[in-house]
Formats: sequence, structure tokens, C-alpha cells
Amino acid sequence: MLGAISAFIATLAFSINAPLAYAAFKRGVSSQTLVAIRNVIAFIILLPLADFKISLSTLLVVMLSALLGPGLGDYAYFKAIAQSGVATAVTIGYTYIFTTQIFATALGIEHPRALTIIGALLAFIGIYIALGGRPRGLGVIYGVLASISWGAASAALGAASKDASPFTIAVIRSAVLAPLFSLFSNFSEAKKGGIIYAALSGVVGLALGSTAFIYAMSQIGVAATVIATSLTPILSQLLDRAVNKATIYPKHILGATLVGLGTAISMTNN
Repeated sequence: MLGAISAFIATLAFSINAPLAYAAFKRGVSSQTLVAIRNVIAFIILLPLADFKISLSTLLVVMLSALLGPGLGDYAYFKAIAQSGVATAVTIGYTYIFTTQIFATALGIEHPRALTIIGALLAFIGIYIALGGRPRGLGVIYGVLASISWGAASAALGAASKDASPFTIAVIRSAVLAPLFSLFSNFSEAKKGGIIYAALSGVVGLALGSTAFIYAMSQIGVAATVIATSLTPILSQLLDRAVNKATIYPKHILGATLVGLGTAISMTNN
């Protein structure tokens, strides 16, 4: 029960995170600065909760997942939002659930499922519809990069989550990324409002969302956890309108719905 609740909390947190990040971009915060601020905030909040009981092999896996997931993956995701908006970035980025299946199968964490093919087809139809049939621009490329990076990181977390506490894993990931992205950030260009939205993104998306995501994986597994996140594209559309007063077009809702449906089908046991 706690695992399912944590998965739902992660889904809600990730859904809120996308419009918060977009609001930060509109106020002068760059993608690398956003990643840096988010991880500094998460590190400060979660450090007192970490016990650092972790083996060397698991530590290396966690560090790799940090570079791939909240590092390269989040950076690419935020670049996709900045280039093409929340609707396109979320719809493409969240096909990471299919790339997670590929990596998890390769690592021996999950067995391949026949329904994944049907789910993937629905998801890509959803992407096509959400992009109006003409996918182009850097936002699409960044979204695909985010999907691949998140998929590899999620599969790695599936293995690491049973060997260390979610707080320890989250703190180590932020400890790796905060100084790395700070080196490439220009904090002076960001407005005060942008810094506030970036900090809120760190609280909601990382300190709360990622920790709940990791805990859910340790309790109910990779597949069940990512099923819950299939709702994120739809919720993000609605929350984006509330936070940024963005226009929601029917094609975005339909596309995101198909992605969510395809994700759920691909994760259904045969």
C-alpha cells in the first residue's frame, strides 16, 4: 500500500514540476541553472534523512543514474520545455517508460512483455498527434534524449533501490549534480521570481517526487511504479494552464491520453 501511495505522490509531484520549470524559464533561468538549483535544494532538504548505508557497487550505480537521470535526462527535458513548451516535452519525454523496459530487460531486472509493442504503438501515435503531425525542431530531439536517459537511469534505480534507502540515493544523486551543473550556470542572469520557481521545482520534483519514486520502486518494482507515472502527461497539461495560463489544445490532450494508455498497456502482465 505504501509503495502505491508513493508512486501516486511521485506522479503528482512530477506533474507539478513541469509547469514550475517552464515558469522558471520564462523568468531567465537557464536549463543548467535550473538543474543546479533543484539539486542544491534537494540536497539541503534530504541530507538530514540519509543514513549513507550503501555498498560500493550500489554507490557507483547510483552515481551513474544521477548523471543519466536528473543530470543529462532532466537537462534535456528542460531544454525541450524551453524549445517546444510543456505539452510537447512531456508527451515525448515520458515515453521513457518504454526505454526503461528495454534497459531493464537488458540488465535482467524485468522480462519482456508482448503487450509492450501495442503500448509503444499507441504512445507514438499520441506523440504524432500532440505534435500536429510535423515533429521538428530541437525540442523534439531533446525530448527523445530525455526519454533514453531517463530509461537507463530508471532501470539502474530499480537495481539500486533495494540496497539503500531512498533518502541516501537521492542525496548522493544531488551531491553529484549540484556542483557539476553549478560550474556551467550563470545565476546572475536569473530573475528573483525565476529562482523561486526553480527552488520550488527542487522541493516538489526532486526532494518529494524523486524520493517517492525511488521508494515506490523498492516496494512495488519498476513496472508498477512507472505505470503510475503514465498519468503525468495528462496532469501536466492541466497544471501548466493553471500555473502559466497556457493554452491547452485538443491535440495535446488526445496525444497525452494515448501516451498514458499505451504506457499502462505496455506494463500489463500477460
